[in-house]
Amino acid sequence: MSVFRPEIIVCPRCGHRNEETVAVSLNGPRVPAVIDAIVDGTFQCFECRACGLPYRADGPVIYIDFDRKRWIGEIPTSMERSWALLEQQSLDSFRRALIDLAPAYLRSEADGFAIRTVFGLDALAEKIRLFDAGFDDRQVEVAKLAVLVQIGAVIAPAWRPRVVAADSESISLLVWRREGGADTLDPDFAGEPEAETVRVPAEEIARVAGDPAWAATLVELSIGPYVDLGRLLLDGRVPFAAAPA
Repeated sequence: MSVFRPEIIVCPRCGHRNEETVAVSLNGPRVPAVIDAIVDGTFQCFECRACGLPYRADGPVIYIDFDRKRWIGEIPTSMERSWALLEQQSLDSFRRALIDLAPAYLRSEADGFAIRTVFGLDALAEKIRLFDAGFDDRQVEVAKLAVLVQIGAVIAPAWRPRVVAADSESISLLVWRREGGADTLDPDFAGEPEAETVRVPAEEIARVAGDPAWAATLVELSIGPYVDLGRLLLDGRVPFAAAPA
């Protein structure tokens, strides 16, 4: 069952308290239009009633697909620097729902789920695209890093590559470049790199995943439910005021 509830969202510009209806949990197969909106970037986009500022309500929400065995906990992007303190929340909620408190018929269905923690709705959209296209997201994260190194794109938390399209044959990866081709950002760099899209064939993703040179990175990115380059780029232990409900 999908659950929605009213929530007060404070406008970041004028401070007006807007009441919006937001998702708490989503049963993917039952709300296909909502899942489409997540993937195309229009889900939970609102406008402040006082000043007109457009903004997006950024979770938390649990996305569940029992048919395809996916359990993804989405946490607001603002909390990603605490990922090491938060990533187990998805696994904990899965265990409560399908193991600890579940009737026997549900416990028997618990095997084989892909359990993930993501930060931000864009990251949730990426996981849905990849899983729908049949990709192993752990392999894709390693391939992202290999592509960045190969083409000299920016490697920084704020400009991480994202999969913006995927089918069974390839992914389209949004990457960032800066003038001069430097692969990291100078601390004094005040502008933004320019975005471009790179196509990565499925064969290349599989090749990188099987390359011994990338084996340790693949293991690191597969340790927990947070499968993202942020695992390598962000410390993850920054204290947070409160965990999401």
